[in-house]
Amino acid sequence: MAVQAYVFVRCEAGKAPNVVQALRKKDHIVRANTVFGDYDAVARVAIRELFSIQRLQEVVFDEIQNVHGIISTSTHIVTSNDPGLET
Repeated sequence: MAVQAYVFVRCEAGKAPNVVQALRKKDHIVRANTVFGDYDAVARVAIRELFSIQRLQEVVFDEIQNVHGIISTSTHIVTSNDPGLET
């Protein structure tokens, strides 16, 4: 079963477009966009392999938080079913 999460991202001033471009190249990111509001960008994460909190943590810490220009993240696990992501 696939697991999805939205990761809300705060970026350094002027870095949001570069952060989004970098996020779009990551394996587990299915969509990333700049946004207005409390956060500067939002990334949709999809993990198709067997879910574990540890695997989601690795993706957020290793693939997302290490992107240059990111100040902080807030991760929200999706609880509704998305048939397009089921394996």
